[in-house]
Amino acid sequence: MDTRRAYEIGLFGLFLVVAVHSWRKRGPAVTAREFLFGFVLTQSVEALAVACGRYRYPGWLLYFPARPAVPLAIGLGWAALVPTVMRISEEILERAAPRWKLASLDGLMAVGLDLVLDPAVSGPPMAMWVWRGEAMTPYRFWLLDVPVFNFVGWFLLVWACGFELRTVEATSPGVKRWLFLGAFLLADLAVAAAVMRLPW
Repeated sequence: MDTRRAYEIGLFGLFLVVAVHSWRKRGPAVTAREFLFGFVLTQSVEALAVACGRYRYPGWLLYFPARPAVPLAIGLGWAALVPTVMRISEEILERAAPRWKLASLDGLMAVGLDLVLDPAVSGPPMAMWVWRGEAMTPYRFWLLDVPVFNFVGWFLLVWACGFELRTVEATSPGVKRWLFLGAFLLADLAVAAAVMRLPW
C-alpha cells in the first residue's frame, strides 16, 4: 500500500476510533451532534474552498458528494479532530472555563497540529492537496510553503465549531439544539465565503 492510500484509510480509522470513544464516554446524542455538525460544516467549507480555487484534492479514492470536490476522508478527519481538541481543552482549562477561551485553545491546538501536518503532506512527494495550479487563486502570503490563509482558516473553523457546539449544549434544550446548529452552520458558511474572498 502506498503512502497516499495509507493516509486516506488512516483518516477513516481515526474517525471510527474517536467516534466509538465519544459514543461510550459522551453518549449517542452528544456524539451525533458533534460529529454530524463537524462533518457537515467542514466538508461544506472545504467544498467552497475548492470551488473558489483555493486548493484541490487530486487522486483520492472516495469523494463526497462527488468527484472532484472534496474527499470523504477529509470531512471525517475534521469531524474526529474537533471533539478531540475540545476534550483536551476542557482537561487543560476545565469544562467550566468561558466558552470563548476553550474555543481559542481548540483553535490554537489545531493550528499547532497543522503547522506539522500541512508542510508534510501537501508538498511532494505526497501532495495530498495542492495550492497552485491552472485556474486556481494565487496566494500572496506563505509560511512553511503553505498559504497563511490555510492556518487562519484552521483556527477560525475549529474555534467556531468548539464555541458553537458548547453553546448549543449549554443553552438549548432538546430539538432546539439542532435548530441552533443549523443557524450556526449558515452563519459559518457566510463568514467562510467572505474570508475566502480576501486578498490572501
